[in-house]
Amino acid sequence: MTLSVKNGDLEEDASGDRKASLKAARGPLLALGATVFSGTSSEFTALGSKGGIPGFQLLFFLRLTQFLTVLVCLVIFRPKLIGENRRQNWLLLLETLIHNLSTALVLLSFTYAAPGIAFGIIQGALPLFTAGFGFIFLKEKIGAIPCCGILISVTGVVLVSIGMATQAVDASHTLVVSILLPVAAAFTKAPDFVLRRAILKDVSGTTLYLYVTSMGTVALLILTFACETPVWTMSAEIAGYVAGVGLSQTMVMLFFIAVLKVEKAAIAVGLRTLVIPFTIILDYFILSVVPNVLKWAGLGLVVLGAVVLNVHTYWAHRQEEKRSSFLEKMGISLPEREKK
Repeated sequence: MTLSVKNGDLEEDASGDRKASLKAARGPLLALGATVFSGTSSEFTALGSKGGIPGFQLLFFLRLTQFLTVLVCLVIFRPKLIGENRRQNWLLLLETLIHNLSTALVLLSFTYAAPGIAFGIIQGALPLFTAGFGFIFLKEKIGAIPCCGILISVTGVVLVSIGMATQAVDASHTLVVSILLPVAAAFTKAPDFVLRRAILKDVSGTTLYLYVTSMGTVALLILTFACETPVWTMSAEIAGYVAGVGLSQTMVMLFFIAVLKVEKAAIAVGLRTLVIPFTIILDYFILSVVPNVLKWAGLGLVVLGAVVLNVHTYWAHRQEEKRSSFLEKMGISLPEREKK
């Protein structure tokens, strides 16, 4: 009888340990899902652009796909369609404007630089900008080890930019645009992530993206007709690329809502840095883009920074889960702020 009780206790402890490990890995695993779809989206964007689809029209199809997905979620979850107070409504409006601007800059970056290089600049600089905005507006502090991981990635971005300059065969104006666009995208994406995390604490993700996608769809349709000559007749291959952009970015949206629910803004964007090597591999096989030595060195540093951040994030959550489990067994309740 005593042995069976002990075995039962061991099985319960093992089950609890597995659950704690999975819970600690939520952030990195969800970020990995967003990474895969971000990489495929960038390649579809580049291929669609090469196939003659104007940039704003690609963005319109992307937003339209997301908007239709949000409508389905509205029917299923039926969240409140406005914030609880005036502050939340103003934040929703501000996030709508910033998110659509930053997304446009990100995807336009892929038309001037190879997606892997554009991601190298964006994802390397983004955690640094997000950490600054997160500290200023959300009072979110990150530790010394995550800071080291972020700085390593930023160093990698500098090397990638130098590699672009030494390998460039385009006009200097195009080269400057291919570097400045990703940097501008990273700078606008940082407050976007911080605002989203702040809003998601009080408002449903479905409600947030209803505002973002509805306004974005209308604005991009107007820009498509005002600034470009839209292409509505296309081959099945090009139509597949356009659909791929929309579907991939929709999956990124869903995964990243989940990531921002469980991670600080700077950590959340840092975890996505592994999109860079994945996109570089896709660049090589799909677009035949081969990085030079400086680019490889820079991308290597970006990956190293991402690995440091991912491993530390998992370890920190794992320790927190073990502590919570121990206190629960001892009958000690955690303060409400620590449960979050």
